[in-house]
Amino acid sequence: MINDKTIFGDAQKIHLTGIGGIGMSGIAEYLVKHNFRVTGSDMNLSPLTKKLENLGVKIFQGHSKNNLPDDTDLLIYTSAVKEDNEELAKASGLKIRKIKRAEALGNIVNHKFLIAVSGTHGKTTTSAMIAKVLIDNKFDPTVFVGGSLDFLDGNSSRSGKSEFAIAEADEYDRSFHQLKADIAVITNIEPDHLDIYRDIEDIKNSFRQFLSSCKKDSVIIACGDDENVREVLTDFKNVIFYGFRDINDYVIKNINYENGKAGFMVNGKEIFLKVAGNHNILNSVAAFLAAKQLKISSDNFNSSMNDFHGVKRRLELKFENGIVIYDDYAHHPTEVKASLEAIRKMHSGKIITIFQPHLYTRTRDFYIEFGDAFRETDILFLTKIYPARETEIEGVSSSLILNEFLKSDKKGYYIENREELLSELSSIIQDGDILIFQGAGDITEMCDRFVRISRKKRNAKVPL
Repeated sequence: MINDKTIFGDAQKIHLTGIGGIGMSGIAEYLVKHNFRVTGSDMNLSPLTKKLENLGVKIFQGHSKNNLPDDTDLLIYTSAVKEDNEELAKASGLKIRKIKRAEALGNIVNHKFLIAVSGTHGKTTTSAMIAKVLIDNKFDPTVFVGGSLDFLDGNSSRSGKSEFAIAEADEYDRSFHQLKADIAVITNIEPDHLDIYRDIEDIKNSFRQFLSSCKKDSVIIACGDDENVREVLTDFKNVIFYGFRDINDYVIKNINYENGKAGFMVNGKEIFLKVAGNHNILNSVAAFLAAKQLKISSDNFNSSMNDFHGVKRRLELKFENGIVIYDDYAHHPTEVKASLEAIRKMHSGKIITIFQPHLYTRTRDFYIEFGDAFRETDILFLTKIYPARETEIEGVSSSLILNEFLKSDKKGYYIENREELLSELSSIIQDGDILIFQGAGDITEMCDRFVRISRKKRNAKVPL
């Protein structure tokens, strides 16, 4: 096995441009724990960058050539950083080696027994489930996921001492091509990231390339309910299909929801979950089959899932006293629909969704699908699009989604001013209502504000 201290050659001093993202911060945590000297920069400071500062990382706000120490051995940068970035330009001038985050991740995990979880949706939760099962069963894995996990003390990564690793395999910017899995999981394949990919065929070919890079004798665990997944896997061997349909190798049956919990059968084995929704049932079966490959029993799997409460911002319960408030990362129509259907199974009250569209291109490409995805919502509030890495596209706004939703004859509003929106929510909320703040941008900050307002008003405690 490769010494973890030499995974980047002779590099000892490493700078991360875009260090504040969940994926980059996980790499930074790993590097610090392995005694590399780490610096980094990001446009915005956050709890993640604060946590890194507490670990001894020097953090700079904003991107500038002055942030990059002259004696840096290696620069790692996120895909969201543009090539004309001052720090990248300085590194080129000083002949400092530059690699993307995806290559850095591959350097860390490819020499281990790697379980790589891919798919348009469900990657983070499925990876987290597998990670928890392996940790609870003393496999001591190295872990990289795209969310904060309570069983990792709010971190998104873990440095294990064993040969095992779990990594979220992200298709954005074709990042997962850098990973060489022993067990590859595919949760689903749908159109997304159409600023990167031409169309669904381009996406499917990208998944084929990821799977072609797997190690010899690798196993593929895939959702066989998804026709795109089945088409991609036509020429691959060692495939295990799971899903609700009888054509799969492992079939989910006898689903029972009670008090927000789910129980179901898979090929004669009973599985229990504390996270709701058919999408999480699918995620858990993928995790169950990965654990099965490592000879972990169904009893031990259930024991681990007994206190799995999900990933931060994945339909995360933030407040419950008369009203219920969730914070949810869903930002694609399929994810939005799955979250709302799960909420409807758990609650009978009026659902009020506050949605922040993520990316102009995604809004442009899927506004019709978004309008349909909110069908379980009784009242929809839309905020301004969160641009992330993009610039504004003329004619593309949240109104596109709103106009589609209003065809359902339900109530929907676009309110750009957040103070006005919070005031409106406070005036209409009633006991029994369920509020969901959804999106991949900074809508979570608005959720936290409304939780504080509700806690003060209702004199209640907020689940930590």
